[in-house]
Amino acid sequence: MRSRSSHIDRFGWIRRSTLQEAACLSFVRAADLAPVAAAFGGLGDHERTLDLDEFCEESYAHHEQYSMVALRRLGEWVLVVEDDSGQGARPEVLRRASANTEALSVFWDARGTTRFAHASGGSVRTAFEAARPERRAGADPDGLEHLRAELPWERATSGEGVELALAVAARLTGGDLTPADLDAEFATFPVAAWPDDLPRDAQPCGHPPELVEALSTVDGRRCRRAALAVARRALEAADCLDHPVIRGTLLALSHGRVDQGAISEAVRQWKWQVTAHRATSRVRRQVRAAEVLRQATNDNPLVAVLAALSAGRGVCGVPPGDLVEAASRALAKP
Repeated sequence: MRSRSSHIDRFGWIRRSTLQEAACLSFVRAADLAPVAAAFGGLGDHERTLDLDEFCEESYAHHEQYSMVALRRLGEWVLVVEDDSGQGARPEVLRRASANTEALSVFWDARGTTRFAHASGGSVRTAFEAARPERRAGADPDGLEHLRAELPWERATSGEGVELALAVAARLTGGDLTPADLDAEFATFPVAAWPDDLPRDAQPCGHPPELVEALSTVDGRRCRRAALAVARRALEAADCLDHPVIRGTLLALSHGRVDQGAISEAVRQWKWQVTAHRATSRVRRQVRAAEVLRQATNDNPLVAVLAALSAGRGVCGVPPGDLVEAASRALAKP
């Protein structure tokens, strides 16, 4: 019978590997690499085949611009490797990767933080830090307790959190990750990262108190109208009102519908273009204005206004007072 420690000792090799300092290892139950790469934001038309050392060198060379992912098949799972980045730990990615399947990730950084997450059916089921496994979050935070609880989590505080998280991953995938699994060629992709989730809660700090008070006393229809006015002012200043996606999203908002998907994908692609190429200040301003519009699509009308105002501060050439005035005028209309 194996001791509690033997379950994690067999993963000590990770501390001597190329990924020893900071990485994210994700596993997605899937037959094909392409949809998994897409779920991580990987750009299929930039695919290259590299071994792990080559990938890490390439990833480091571009880490200030964008992240990279490396994928290969391991039985019925796809292994996704990241060197010093953590797309696989993001709920925005886990939900996409686990749609109609399941996914899990082990993330660690140079500060000693280790996180484990498991998702299925497009929902993050459980997530926790190795040093605090009792603080679990997700739709089913206790769903893996039969796999997790008996491991020696007290050893996470002495620097063995990655080994513990990999032990849980092995129990889920049905096999240990070994050095041989990394000693192979990978399909690698630069990442056009999915935008962060829209905020759930209003953040009134930093906004004029009188505007915040006015917003709290009106109905959702007027708040939505104010959010639309803020976005329109930013887009007008950036001279991108005529773009089809921008126009379609504004029209949807004007008619009381919220179209988050199209504008989110557009912002993702535009941010990638800014990252990958030497973009002009005009293009950068347009991308930031598009982000104001994305924030304005928040399902919560009050949050939409405040988040759009906050995002608007990043649009050069638009004084914050102009956006506040646009919101105030919209609120004043009957």
